[in-house]
Amino acid sequence: MTTASASLADFLDLTHRPDLGIIAARWLRPTTSGELRAGYQLLLRHAGSCSACHCWLIDARRRVRVDAGDVHWLTEQFYPTLRQHLGHHVFLAFLVAPYQLDDVHDDTLPPLPHTHGDYCSVHQFTDEGEAVRWLCSRR
Repeated sequence: MTTASASLADFLDLTHRPDLGIIAARWLRPTTSGELRAGYQLLLRHAGSCSACHCWLIDARRRVRVDAGDVHWLTEQFYPTLRQHLGHHVFLAFLVAPYQLDDVHDDTLPPLPHTHGDYCSVHQFTDEGEAVRWLCSRR
């Protein structure tokens, strides 16, 4: 197993698993909205430097609380730029704690799993093995 890891900030660790074609982004602590947005920009740059990194595992269990404003930023601003920056569809598997499943109650957001345009597909998991299997089935 070959991995390439980078701790890009004190709140985010990125690991590239070329054997699986996955980038794992692990939030290391709760973040502010500004840190969250900066972290996703770091992830995007990291994915751009890896070959065939269209599967992302986002471990959000340590973020504690999911903010609806951050979710809207992801869906309305960040996700639509993925194909433009990376040139391909991206699959995002969010790993969350069971108590986080109901954090965002917003009827304007589509239920998961969901495909956003031609740029990304998003799913949510509480089990890392299931998340990795879902991502590997998208390769």
